[in-house]
Amino acid sequence: MIKTISHKIKANLSQLPSTVPTAKYPFQDLLSLLQKCKARDHLNQIHAQMISTGLIHNPLVATKLVVSFASSHLPGTTSVARLIAGQVDRLDTYTWNTIIRGYLEEKNPKEAILVYAHVRRTGLNVDSYTLLFVIKACGLISGILQGEGIHGHIFKMGFVSEIITQTGLLSMYGLFEKLESAQKVFDESSQRDSVHWNALVSAYAQRNYPYKVFLVCHDMVTENVKPNGVTAVCMLSACSCLRALREGKLVHGYVLKNLIDLDVFIYNALINMYSKCGHLINAHRIFQKMPTRNLVSWTSMINGYSNNNYPNEALALFKEMESANIRPDEVTILGVVSMCLKLRSIKLEEWIDNYVEKNGFWKSISIANALMDMHAKCGNIKKACQIFDRMEEKTLVSWTTLIQGLALHGHGIPALVRFCQMQREGFRPDSIVFLSILSACSHSGLVDEGRKCFQIMIEDHDATPLMEHYGCMVDLLCRAGLVNEAFKFVESMEVKPDIMIWRMLLGACKNQGDISLASQVMDRLLELEPEYSGNYILLSNLHATLGEWDNVREVRTEMGIRGVIKRDPGCSLIEVN
Repeated sequence: MIKTISHKIKANLSQLPSTVPTAKYPFQDLLSLLQKCKARDHLNQIHAQMISTGLIHNPLVATKLVVSFASSHLPGTTSVARLIAGQVDRLDTYTWNTIIRGYLEEKNPKEAILVYAHVRRTGLNVDSYTLLFVIKACGLISGILQGEGIHGHIFKMGFVSEIITQTGLLSMYGLFEKLESAQKVFDESSQRDSVHWNALVSAYAQRNYPYKVFLVCHDMVTENVKPNGVTAVCMLSACSCLRALREGKLVHGYVLKNLIDLDVFIYNALINMYSKCGHLINAHRIFQKMPTRNLVSWTSMINGYSNNNYPNEALALFKEMESANIRPDEVTILGVVSMCLKLRSIKLEEWIDNYVEKNGFWKSISIANALMDMHAKCGNIKKACQIFDRMEEKTLVSWTTLIQGLALHGHGIPALVRFCQMQREGFRPDSIVFLSILSACSHSGLVDEGRKCFQIMIEDHDATPLMEHYGCMVDLLCRAGLVNEAFKFVESMEVKPDIMIWRMLLGACKNQGDISLASQVMDRLLELEPEYSGNYILLSNLHATLGEWDNVREVRTEMGIRGVIKRDPGCSLIEVN
């Protein structure tokens, strides 16, 4: 076919001026072929033919070729379109927009911005779609400075009142968490339709500002703009975030009454909302009534069961999903790993390991981290270490998870070894890593090492210790029997010690039989919790351990005078098969 067209083109080439309408000449067949062409090889053949015949210099035909390359959705074709466009004069705005959009579809936003810069530099015209595409490109590269620059261009070129550019700016600022800028763009809009409102609502919803979502939706209704499906999804997301069941039911009622066709996004949002609010019956009922389900539907319901401590139901639903030939993604597998952790079953741990291996998920860093955490918490620290050593790429979370697992099992020395190895590989420990390593030292009795790590955290990493770090140090000293040193450490803390630290000290005093120090600690506890019975009982038990029964009666009498009541009596539970 291409050869036939080639002969027609060559026969008539001498008759063709470079700017004539295409419909009058045989290369109309070529234009028709370009519209049908799907393969890159065919596009390359047509390109070569146009070069040999000289048609590449005809703007009308060259434009069609550029658009065909840029719109083909084949890897690398947009770059070819860009090269051709650079050699042809008088290409229109639509053609350059197609190239910019092609780079966006190829996930190459930097090149899209460079093309926009070329268009601006050469004085070519742009339109609102050019600006919309380049705004999206800025969002993909997290380029807030470039995005703000494009906003300036929009203002200077007079596109600030265009609906599509306003909507693009709203989405971009929402993506960058510049919600004040997004609100300002919205407030300056002279005409606000449902697209404007939904762009602002979505910005707040995606950044977890649920109260703002409610306020914007209230203003939207006040201005007589009818909420649609997009608005409903954002509202349900806000209800999920706040665990606001009553408001979620109101949105559900509105959806049923006012929206004719409910899409899968609304169904998924309803399932998520009811699951987050603990109403799994409603969530399951909606799941069963869905006309079509996608992977998000299954994952939301599985995670709903798992997060509400119904792991067996979650497992059954996952197997049902497999039977329906729905392939899980990374998010689904993470939910299943969480479910296996709650069930604490060796068979399930082996099953999920084999499933991940068989289905190619083992290369996922997030899944590997989750499996490490599961095995460590289920008692198989050896397996957790094997997974870690197998990982091709490790993140700070990977190192933290392993160190936490080693700490949990009392392997202080291996945890310290991994801590040093992590730093040698260029990872800078954060507050969570230091908390884990201090916990490892505490559970292993590594007092000197714990002191050193605490000192390194403050002096070498300029980190401000949190209450949890102080608590680990107190626990470390108390476990080692250094109660007096622990008391001095608490006294020197830069922040006011909380109740748990003082209670930890009181328990250590009981174990060491130090009644004098216990009295000082008790005074501090009574200042913070004068009516908590547990503190009195702990002191009473200390006196009883030392045989000081008069002091026991004195403590009990003081409890009566202060009106302190033991609210939660102790109990024991034995499960019988």
